[in-house]
Amino acid sequence: MRQSRVIRNIHSVEDARHYAQRRLPRFLYQRYEAGSAQGLTADRNVSSFAEVGFVPRAARFAPKRDLSTTVLGTPVAFPVLCAPVGVLRIGHPDGEAGVARAAAAKGTVAVMSSSSGSTIEDVAAAANGPVFYQLHYLGGRESAESMITRAKQAGCKALVVTVDSQGRAPARERPVQEKAFAPASLAIGDLLKASPQIAARPGWLMAFARRPGGLDLPMAPPMNGEPVTIFNMLDAIYQRTPVWADIGWIKELWGGPLAVKGIVTVDDARRAVDAGADAVVVSNHGGNGLDGRPATLTVLPQIVKAIGDRTEVLMDGGIRRGADVVKAICMGARAVLIGRAYVFGLMAAGGPGVERVLEVIRGGMDNTMAFLGCETLPDLDPSFVTYPAEWQPGQ
Repeated sequence: MRQSRVIRNIHSVEDARHYAQRRLPRFLYQRYEAGSAQGLTADRNVSSFAEVGFVPRAARFAPKRDLSTTVLGTPVAFPVLCAPVGVLRIGHPDGEAGVARAAAAKGTVAVMSSSSGSTIEDVAAAANGPVFYQLHYLGGRESAESMITRAKQAGCKALVVTVDSQGRAPARERPVQEKAFAPASLAIGDLLKASPQIAARPGWLMAFARRPGGLDLPMAPPMNGEPVTIFNMLDAIYQRTPVWADIGWIKELWGGPLAVKGIVTVDDARRAVDAGADAVVVSNHGGNGLDGRPATLTVLPQIVKAIGDRTEVLMDGGIRRGADVVKAICMGARAVLIGRAYVFGLMAAGGPGVERVLEVIRGGMDNTMAFLGCETLPDLDPSFVTYPAEWQPGQ
């Protein structure tokens, strides 16, 4: 199906997911779609939004809605950022650069992953707008210092430090009939073993055949003198992950706005602020990592009450529509980050697919605010939503 037709047919994130599944080999689709282990956390992230209801006001007319705000000092047209997701160029040649361009075109920001399939410099140059950079240590402070320096020189506006990647995420448990063989690498020999899946998705293969360099993916700066590739990147991440004592060092070296991502408890939120965080991202890594962590929306009110007067509170996890964003804002989030939602758009139709998903979510936000009778984001507050008592912050 031609890309333009795909984009015209995307009216929801679910539509984008449908076309992404049709375009990708099965093993790749499962990589981007899956949570870890049983998928409990990934699934609960999504289902938690259904437990929040709206309380609209009657006879309130808001003919024009202003969805703009700032995140870590950067103006955005609406409070939705693209979360860091690694090695996107395996799924679509537009990759991280295409996501950054799409976000900037819609007046918002992409957070580039340090496990990206593109260089910091290439993504920042392609964006034509602000970019944030997400930091993995990839072995320790030496590698982190190199990446922080490069991100600063490339003009990234904020640094997002991930603190919940202490172990390798177990693969999603699937019934035997649903499992897809995943090649160990992108070498021809390994890909041939997955040839039935690839043959069923010739569009994916042809996209890379037409791209100079094929599946060659330049990534982070060298670690211990060796290039970091998609094949040794995960091992590098788990050699050393940041601890609280590192946050002050990172902030001083960075010298700009800093967010700490991967927080699901009040105690850790307070530690992050005490360590110098300018924002906290309530996140469980999209359900990738330790399965069984709480859904992020369920802990958001508690964390907002604890630190919301000291720092910005962002959140990610499970957002699929504009109404979900409005719920999170009502519950105290400054902004949200989407992951799978825009990844599906990218895999379906490249950068223009990301733009389309952002348009759909922004349109849903705008319409929801019209029904609530709210003209600006500061108009939204907890009185517009209901949610389970156990989510309520303690006294």
